[in-house]
Amino acid sequence: MTATYADMDGVEIERTPLESRADVEPLEALHAQRRQIVGQLAPLRALHGPGGTWDARRKQMVEACKIRARMAARERGEKVTETYIDAEGHADPQYFAFLDQAERDKIEYVNLDNQVQELEERIRNREFSLTAYSAEIRLGR
Repeated sequence: MTATYADMDGVEIERTPLESRADVEPLEALHAQRRQIVGQLAPLRALHGPGGTWDARRKQMVEACKIRARMAARERGEKVTETYIDAEGHADPQYFAFLDQAERDKIEYVNLDNQVQELEERIRNREFSLTAYSAEIRLGR
């Protein structure tokens, strides 16, 4: 007879007979949790992770802000230096908002990545527990 296990969302997942006897979390439940978190993590990893596109996006944003600053100065009839345009681009409120959002996203990325690592540790611990359970059974014979 197999027992059920309620996952984080309260969804009942049936344990295998071995999982029930060894009293370990069902592998399917752990995989489901990991898939859910990875779904949230993937876009953030693509942006902020190794080889991510965040720096390229940041450069695009600051260049767009600099173009707006240059156009505004031209409309006012001002002649400005590249240093001035660069400073205006980096001081643009939209650029600040972009950086603030990036910081929040990076924090979320780190938190989700940590959750995935913890789930992987639980999966490894489950494997060790099953190995120990099997050894105890063999010793008990």
